[in-house]
Amino acid sequence: MVDDTRTRRLTRGYRRWLMAYPRSYRRDRGPEILATLLDAAEPGRSRPAAREAARLLRHGLGRRVAEFGRRAFVVAAFAAVLGGLSGIALGSWLAWRDVDPMAPTRAAALRLAPTVLPGTFDNKADQYGRSTFWNPYSKNSLHGGTGVRAGRTSVTGNVPPGVGFEQAAAAVQQQMRAQGWRDVKTTVHRYGPATSPAADAEVTGTRDGYLAAVVVSPENGMVLDLMWAEPPGHVRDTVIGGLAGALFGALLGLATSKRMRRHSRGRQRAYSWLCLTTLLMLAPATLGNIPTSTGSLLANTHRNGTGPSVYWGGFVIYGAEPLAILSLVPILAIIVGCLWPRPATARTPTTA
Repeated sequence: MVDDTRTRRLTRGYRRWLMAYPRSYRRDRGPEILATLLDAAEPGRSRPAAREAARLLRHGLGRRVAEFGRRAFVVAAFAAVLGGLSGIALGSWLAWRDVDPMAPTRAAALRLAPTVLPGTFDNKADQYGRSTFWNPYSKNSLHGGTGVRAGRTSVTGNVPPGVGFEQAAAAVQQQMRAQGWRDVKTTVHRYGPATSPAADAEVTGTRDGYLAAVVVSPENGMVLDLMWAEPPGHVRDTVIGGLAGALFGALLGLATSKRMRRHSRGRQRAYSWLCLTTLLMLAPATLGNIPTSTGSLLANTHRNGTGPSVYWGGFVIYGAEPLAILSLVPILAIIVGCLWPRPATARTPTTA
């Protein structure tokens, strides 16, 4: 009775590892492989040995790779890259969907200025970019580095005579903390002697969904830039979107390539052209998303100051977004072509 229980456990263990093989291969060769493994197993063993499990996993995955073919993995690799970059853009866009699409108003900047600037300030505000994110190079495809700038409203403050820029930055930091701003920090930048100004300090903080960045320099005085702060779940949604997009693209590429191998050569050629069309239509947006994401992650969305991160900027480049949307047409055509039943082969009647 004990040996029968061990044998059943061993059989179930081998069958679990045999799941690594394709279904058709298991149907044809599975019983034979299982019988061989059970005959070769040591007496009293109730679970597969680690070496046997590793060998079954390696051979099973090898059979699956051979069944898909080389072209399937090439298509899956491109689809994973395109899907990942598109997923990053979608996740970032979904995170920003509840934020006001227009940049902070002048009234909001003047209302918050006393909570940031410790001294007097000009009773006027200048606005750079009316939208939360704007593209000053929209008429020039793929031009302008990241291609996206953060809309901001600026207020100029007055630095008392004889006060150094670092002392003024310390006063701004103290004022912001006393007024309830969070994550307040000061960064001092020192440049070479050929740069004007040779040094400055930047104080940043968040409050009520706003991002305040105050730049204090010996020559330009004190300037407050008010922007919308990055949503709390922005990075999480962006990472999840990228991973989900890459996984979906890879699985779609593998599944469609495998299924298309069953169809005629004409339909396979149409599949290849549809894949190429999808690549060409998505490439401008996804490739443009690389410098935008890198610039947002490593630096900011504005060359001359801090700004919120944005990972979907490649999709706002002039002409790229319509092409990305239209790429859904060849993708749907690929799916329909794979699901479309194969024509029945005509059978010739046999003569007696």
